[in-house]
Amino acid sequence: MYRRTISATLLLLVVISTLELKAGAQSQTDASRQATQVGAASLTRNFYFIFDGSGSMSESLTKQCAGDRRFGSRLEGAKWAVEQFLPLMPRDVNLGLWIFDADGNRERVPLGPGNHETFLTEVRKTRASGNTPLTESIEQGVNRLVQQRDQQLGYGEFRLIVVTDGQATGRPLPQAVNYAREQRIPIYTIGLCIGEKHELRKYSVSYRAADSIEALKRGLEETLAETSVFDPKTFSGR
Repeated sequence: MYRRTISATLLLLVVISTLELKAGAQSQTDASRQATQVGAASLTRNFYFIFDGSGSMSESLTKQCAGDRRFGSRLEGAKWAVEQFLPLMPRDVNLGLWIFDADGNRERVPLGPGNHETFLTEVRKTRASGNTPLTESIEQGVNRLVQQRDQQLGYGEFRLIVVTDGQATGRPLPQAVNYAREQRIPIYTIGLCIGEKHELRKYSVSYRAADSIEALKRGLEETLAETSVFDPKTFSGR
């Protein structure tokens, strides 16, 4: 009887130890899965574009801009500029696209790799109409870049590039600018046919006044050439 009791006790201890080992292994596996889900360090560059398809983009290029007989409107010229620029974008860059136009104010291409063709397709589909909700669009663009930065554990490069031909309508623009500053996301702006007076000129790390479609194309190209060093202190947001 005594021996049976000892054997049963030993068997129970073995079972308990086995269960504890399995639980520990499962816990380590779960922790590993959680770490994978959070993200991984990456130096990938990220460019999120806000493309203006407001009603004023249907205007002729002869209004406040150098005329070009190749294009019947600002929007046609802007689409051409993107077509010329996109092949220069490295294939290993994450691209994202937000458009406001006749089809609404929303994301058209989620930030990610290998989507150059989708990006171009969505730009070509843009139909000019409506107001210029830059404030809301910038905030959404900042959110997308911050999410990706978290996925890359703070590594990499992140730029918000705004292509617009008008002043913001709706909520005050400084609200979005201050938010971008707080989140340490730099804004690069190309103002088409609006000169140097656009409000974003005060807040952008880089501002280019494009007075022609060729200038717009060069402005897009320059967003790739800008230094990757971003100091939030130089981005006043006020």
